[in-house]
Amino acid sequence: MDTARYPLRVRAIHRLLHGVPVSAALAALEGLFRVRHLEVPLPQALDALADAACEGNAFLLAGDGAFHLVDHPDPDLLARTIPGDRPAAWRTLDATVLHATLLDHVWHIPEDDPARIAYIHDTAATVRKAERDGGTAVLMHPVREEVVRDLARQGVTMPRKSTSFGPKPASGLVLRALDD
Repeated sequence: MDTARYPLRVRAIHRLLHGVPVSAALAALEGLFRVRHLEVPLPQALDALADAACEGNAFLLAGDGAFHLVDHPDPDLLARTIPGDRPAAWRTLDATVLHATLLDHVWHIPEDDPARIAYIHDTAATVRKAERDGGTAVLMHPVREEVVRDLARQGVTMPRKSTSFGPKPASGLVLRALDD
């Protein structure tokens, strides 16, 4: 594949929390994160998420017809819930905060239970499914490529479903050894 014409892209993988209404997810965040209600369409909500992600951990919750920007986590909460035996770049990943803090300690949702959580690549589809099913969409901002490369150089495994790399090779591609 021509990487000059089709450079590597790192995209986010969003979460859909089954059986967790947005109101319940937000209530559990009270006093732990700053929450701002956004009455804007999805593209503007994603812009707000990108701006907030420049300052630190940020997530966008959806599923009730609106968007809720969740950012500025309580530092004491992070200190209690994020494992300290990993590099700082790993400890500050949104996916780390989502899994170690929000899923494990705030919402008590196992990351590997398909009855409770789904991982979806398409942003709009995640929001639609949350609205249809009465769940909560947790929209993520993509991690920067240089962070992925830095952690890989250190031999550090990223949290589950942290990244989606593209472009993907076309399906049906056949490789054959040229030496017999």
